[in-house]
Amino acid sequence: MKKRLIFVLLFLLVFTLAGCKTGVDPENGGDDKPFSWEGKEVSDVSILRNKMAEEYDIDEFDLSMLYVEVEFADGTKQEIKCNDEHISLSEADLKKLTYVGKPRITVVCTDNNGNEVETAGFVINLVSYTLQDTQALDLAGNVIMARRSSDGTKVEFFVAKTNGLASGQLQFKYNKDVLTLGEVTKNANFYGNVKVEDGKISIGFASDANLEVGTVICSIVFSGDYRNSGLALNEEFNNQCFSIVENAPVSVDDIAYHVSRK
Repeated sequence: MKKRLIFVLLFLLVFTLAGCKTGVDPENGGDDKPFSWEGKEVSDVSILRNKMAEEYDIDEFDLSMLYVEVEFADGTKQEIKCNDEHISLSEADLKKLTYVGKPRITVVCTDNNGNEVETAGFVINLVSYTLQDTQALDLAGNVIMARRSSDGTKVEFFVAKTNGLASGQLQFKYNKDVLTLGEVTKNANFYGNVKVEDGKISIGFASDANLEVGTVICSIVFSGDYRNSGLALNEEFNNQCFSIVENAPVSVDDIAYHVSRK
């Protein structure tokens, strides 16, 4: 009976230990416990430029997108988001982050008593994808735009603005190492031919009447980094579109092709 009791107790002990959290926590640099500033003396702070994007959409930007590396007097280092309570910006710098441009920003690191200990300066590129789309629509009387679908799973090519567009042949290029394209869906209301090759998208479409604004010519399932894929019109291809005028096709010259980053 005694041996059985000892066996049961050992079993329960092993089971309890197996259920305990013994792995690493990637949010805290591999430590099971949240990082603490308590007793830490800062010796240096630097912006992690390798984690900075080439540009940030001003409508989406948040300080949590930026990281600094803080080095302490004991030789340890910690990666910290810039929205941490020990990292701050001046009111003037915070205001700069509300405008499109390339402002120079300084982050200030403070100790547990709120005293400034170190600073790090850097330049950030803030753009407005909404403004870019608006400006593209002002460039021409006819615009064909590529954009991500609302659920972020497809690339859509659609008529964004028109004085008359019925048919065309287009070719876009992209970085196949960054963007992977898959299944194609064509608009069933008119003829369409879409071919996806390594780094190229060829689109042909033809309708008996001019298309309306918002008409999706085709959509393509994608995975990968859409914004940094370099998706753009292939200018080396003979891109052209036609409208229907008095039942005859007429070449459209006042046309722009825009890839939305949103």
